[in-house]
Amino acid sequence: MNILEFKSLLAQSEFTPKEILEVLAKDVDHWVREYVAKNPNTTKEILKILANDEIYWVRTIVAKNPSTSKETLELLSKDENQNVRASVTKNPNIPKEILAKDKDSWIRELAEKNIQMKIK
Repeated sequence: MNILEFKSLLAQSEFTPKEILEVLAKDVDHWVREYVAKNPNTTKEILKILANDEIYWVRTIVAKNPSTSKETLELLSKDENQNVRASVTKNPNIPKEILAKDKDSWIRELAEKNIQMKIK
């Protein structure tokens, strides 16, 4: 097992302490940061850090994580990347008003559709 595989496994583990996840969230390898963003035990504070990641795919994963705070979701809802904003619509904690004014109509429609699905 090489170091990247080890760090990736550590980032994915539900048993990894938050202090280690915080270190891994700053790793040079985006795969490691993605796994931290996917980890259900990653704290809101760490997700907020990852919401500013240079790699849009990391931000996309943060947007989907149910542990992401509403404040961070609001930040991501204004992301320059459409994929990130579209992923925000899939988060179960997203308030409707955050995406109601998105510049792209398809994202507004997706947000409305996902909100309607939550109501049913």
